[in-house]
Amino acid sequence: MSAHGFRIAMLATLGRAPDVIEPGRFHRFATSDRRGDDAGWCKLFDDMRGGVFGCYRQGISETWSTADRPSMPREQPTKLARHVLAATAERENKQRQQWAENAQRIARVWAQCVVLVPGDPCTLYLKGRALGGVWPLPAALRLHRALPYWHGAEKLGEFPAMVAPIVSVDGRTVALHRTYLTRDGRKANVPSVKKVTGAAGPLAGACIPLHQSVRGCIGIAEGIETALAAWCASAIPTVAGYCAGNLAAWRWPVSARRLVIFADADHAGAAAADKLRQRARIAGLSVEVMAPTTPGTDWCDVWANRESKAAV
Repeated sequence: MSAHGFRIAMLATLGRAPDVIEPGRFHRFATSDRRGDDAGWCKLFDDMRGGVFGCYRQGISETWSTADRPSMPREQPTKLARHVLAATAERENKQRQQWAENAQRIARVWAQCVVLVPGDPCTLYLKGRALGGVWPLPAALRLHRALPYWHGAEKLGEFPAMVAPIVSVDGRTVALHRTYLTRDGRKANVPSVKKVTGAAGPLAGACIPLHQSVRGCIGIAEGIETALAAWCASAIPTVAGYCAGNLAAWRWPVSARRLVIFADADHAGAAAADKLRQRARIAGLSVEVMAPTTPGTDWCDVWANRESKAAV
């Protein structure tokens, strides 16, 4: 019954758990439907009285026990602590191994990418987003001519893709952001056009470094296209957080003195911008949050509308 209770605890927290849990063994398992996902981890201790589990991708780490601490025998909390310490060391070692493997995959894919040239799928795609007049484009954007697309265990084909590095504050590429396209620059007909590779390090605080700060000023937006549009409209060098959660957790460069947050006009965008604003103000930065006035839009929408009016 202990293994069953351990599994129930994992299902309640992670929504997933291994079908069979062997005491004393470190298990990896999927916590999503992504191909090759093994972000979940767990270890049920040999005595089956406790265990640890979590998810690397979500940053979750939990300890489980069959008994409440007040009712444990005197020696039990110490024994549990030793188990947790040993399991934590094992988990961290497994994580380092996984990061190293992912780093090799990231380097291999990035080496296959080429610089953008006018008329390639990426520039045609950005032109379709009203960003056709932007040249040169940031060097962080590259083209992969035929990137495999996997949906679960099924390979749906190979597609041109706009690829960008997600870089941590210490300058390491910890993942790649991929936008799958057609040869004529449209979004590919795939379940999820935009995907992020497995991480080679912590993603929290990282960004897609489209630009560097200038005279201490830097901007940030959620997506690549939104960041490019914000840069076009304001001339403020802008990076992409790639999602609302990471915008909120972004770690700005040490040279930053002024931060402009180009927020999406939705609940998630506003909440993420407010979290980042509070963190930056506490750190002593000058902070400004700018959001479109139309609900549900972002700065790419604003820029595209401006360009369409200018063309009339």
